Amino acid sequence: MTTTTRCRTSHRGSPTGRARRNPNLPPAPAWRSRLGWSGVILVVLVGLIWLLWPLFSMLFAAAAFAYLLDPVVDRFEARGRSREFGIATIFGAAAVGLTVLLLVVVPSVAHQVSELSSNLGEYMTNLTVRAQPTMAWIETNTGYVVPYSLDDLTAAVAPALQDLSPDTTSLVKRIITGALSSSLQLVLTIFNLTLLPVFVFFILRDWDRMVARVRGLVPQRYHAMAFPLMSQIDLRLAGFVRGQITVSMILAVLYSAGLWLIADIDMPFVVGGLAGLLFIVPYLGTATGILLGSLLAVLQYGFDWHILAVWAVFGVVQLFEGFVLTPQIVGESTGLSPLVVMIALIVGGSLLGVWGMLLAIPLTAALSVLLGALIEHYRKSGFFND
Repeated sequence: MTTTTRCRTSHRGSPTGRARRNPNLPPAPAWRSRLGWSGVILVVLVGLIWLLWPLFSMLFAAAAFAYLLDPVVDRFEARGRSREFGIATIFGAAAVGLTVLLLVVVPSVAHQVSELSSNLGEYMTNLTVRAQPTMAWIETNTGYVVPYSLDDLTAAVAPALQDLSPDTTSLVKRIITGALSSSLQLVLTIFNLTLLPVFVFFILRDWDRMVARVRGLVPQRYHAMAFPLMSQIDLRLAGFVRGQITVSMILAVLYSAGLWLIADIDMPFVVGGLAGLLFIVPYLGTATGILLGSLLAVLQYGFDWHILAVWAVFGVVQLFEGFVLTPQIVGESTGLSPLVVMIALIVGGSLLGVWGMLLAIPLTAALSVLLGALIEHYRKSGFFND
């Protein structure tokens, strides 16, 4: 007689479909403990950043430069050059550009501002002569007396322009005197400016390895979710920050050339360069350039075709930017809404000042990607579909 061993019918101890925890491992900490330790680590990090803010600010600035310059270095590597060669080429071009800026552009701008302040009296006299008939016509036909005097306007504007264009010798003397009066601050400033290119060099040289190490810190179970989000954030930042800076530099050249060749107003390079650089905030640079260019045209020539020339320069360049530059360089799919950018800059400036404005756009780009992912997850959830 053979006995057969019956299978156990009890479900006690049978597999339940969920992986069992290894009994040799220590118990997982409770969520309250995890939250508490996370809070402690966050407080320690914030305290270190606050205590060592000069160092962290320099590291952040160096990392920002490295992020902007990494695609250029990658192109050198794609052509068979070493990464160090590409960085050295970029640094050499930057040194040449800075030398040209200090020796050519800055003295030219100072000379233009000085000429404007010296010709201000003549401009205001011409404006008074041209505006008197208009003011008399308004008073005769409407009975309204314009409460502002052009003489008062001249007296208010002249000191401001004179402060903007001091004598070069006196300016240098004041800078040297202020630097010598606080020698420690001067030493720290020179030391920081010297270390910044060094930090940029080493961060840029090791950028790919640093990115790979950061990606390696992401737990494997989160790769499918985290890596696409990181790629989208990088694409959004590359599309807006790098693209917007490139567009701004091109617009500065086009505005300056147009105001110099067509409108023929004073300080064309100052107005054009300022309008281009401020275009990092969409439409702010264009509005500022039109206002300053129109004011200079009125002061220099009165109300004639030069104002129309200023408007034509900005109008044509703006059309070129909207239909050619921004679609080709920035891209409509990766650009941020101008309204969102303005709100982010206002909020960042209100909270953290200049650093808040610098951090506003990258944080907004990252948050926009994360918000889009959350909305997509919500649309695929059972709560939404049911």
